[in-house]
Amino acid sequence: MARRIALAAVLLALAALGGLVWWRSHDIGPGQRGARLAAERGCVGCHGPAGRLADPDGTRGIGAVPSFEHDDVTGYAKSEGEIREWILDGKPRRLREAANGEAEPLLRMPAWRGRLSPAEVDQLVAYVKAVSDFDPVPDAVAEGRDAAARFGCFACHGPQGRFDTPNPGSLKGYVPSWSGADFPELARDDGEIREWIRDGSPKRLRDNPVAAFFIRRQAIRMPAYGDRVSEDEVRRITAYIAWLRGGGPRP
Repeated sequence: MARRIALAAVLLALAALGGLVWWRSHDIGPGQRGARLAAERGCVGCHGPAGRLADPDGTRGIGAVPSFEHDDVTGYAKSEGEIREWILDGKPRRLREAANGEAEPLLRMPAWRGRLSPAEVDQLVAYVKAVSDFDPVPDAVAEGRDAAARFGCFACHGPQGRFDTPNPGSLKGYVPSWSGADFPELARDDGEIREWIRDGSPKRLRDNPVAAFFIRRQAIRMPAYGDRVSEDEVRRITAYIAWLRGGGPRP
């Protein structure tokens, strides 16, 4: 009987631990998952954290390894579909047909079809698109994106604000992305986004003992920009966040 009770206690503990792990990670977005997958599958081993060119002028016949910078990605892929083809087939159909029997370079993009699940391909596509700023940002929110870049927001919230950067000691273990499912839990409205930017956290969370505990103990803390950011810049950053979250451009 005692063994059964002990076994049941262990199983309950494991279930609780599994539930905690799921709760802390289930809202992590596709961009961050794609970044992890790119590291696990060796993508950054060739492309490097910022990308590198093995044969930039093509004279060695080795083959170029493009970076994930905007100009490189848009030069090699004309659409999101072609990014997907690079991952699945090693080269888009357009370029395979244009090769016309030419010898392949020594360094070739591996074809991951059958080695990655559809969800993993989606995550890698989301990662590449985010780090390369692949999709154009509407003029109505571009200044908000630029302001966020100037103030270093993307250093923690990731490229375009779409990544969930690890943050030891925080409630969920990461700095939430602006496009993530759990962002509204931290910023309920434009006023609270303003408080995050101006004061480093909203009063609602500072007044909550549990939230305040995690705000104090987390390793990475949101800086309070105060008067270093203008009201116009706050408004533009808020409009950019709304666009990321699917709210469309806002003046």
